Amino acid sequence: MSYKLLVVEDEAVIRRGLIYSMDWQALDCSEILEAADGREAVAVIEAENPDIVIADINIPFLDGLGVLEATRDRFDYSAIILTGYPEFAYAQRAVKVGAVRFLLKPVDFGELAEAIEDAKESRRRRLAYSEYRKEEDGLRGIDLLSSVDRTQVKSGAVRQILEYVDRHYAEKLTMHDLAGELHYSESFLIRRFKEEMKLGFSEYLTRYRIQKAIVLLRETDKRTEIIAEECGFLNAKYLNTVFRKHVGCSPREYVRLFH
Repeated sequence: MSYKLLVVEDEAVIRRGLIYSMDWQALDCSEILEAADGREAVAVIEAENPDIVIADINIPFLDGLGVLEATRDRFDYSAIILTGYPEFAYAQRAVKVGAVRFLLKPVDFGELAEAIEDAKESRRRRLAYSEYRKEEDGLRGIDLLSSVDRTQVKSGAVRQILEYVDRHYAEKLTMHDLAGELHYSESFLIRRFKEEMKLGFSEYLTRYRIQKAIVLLRETDKRTEIIAEECGFLNAKYLNTVFRKHVGCSPREYVRLFH
């Protein structure tokens, strides 16, 4: 992974020294941006969305910590604060706004390289967590029957099938069984169901059962074996197979999101 880095320093000599004295490529920083004051820093952050920000505290218009306070709630980056004043209040404020390191000037380039590594690791962790939360939110809101609109079903035979599944999904069900129960030919029901529902009966039944299993996994402490039985699956092993295929994880992995 490559990183975009912003250097915020009002003294041009120091700013240029930071930019040209470090081997940024070796630190995986492929793009180096610069700003000479707080207002410019905020503008660059808003325009470029950097991964890492190195900011001196004592800069014009808006100090380095003020830059962080003005942007951290809108942009996700790792911050390193520089200062010529080893005051506890500054360090305390830097921690409060989420800086990963607080370095004294003149900057030791070895310490700065270590701080960059810390900033990169912090950024990686936050990205990983963000991806995890997206996946978690997706799993929490999963609806395998979202493409099915039962209110649009016109065929009385298909409505009967759906109502029968609602009552008997935990039992052994085939279209052959339904044809006998509902007094239609099996071929007619297969064709009509596929036309109305846009998926076959077997696939619909599997998704329906998985959706029921999801509710039990989320809201109860029942073992997978019991859930499989209550939702009409042959056994826990088969539930695990179809669950992973449709949801993207095993039932046990899904449970860990909620407990």
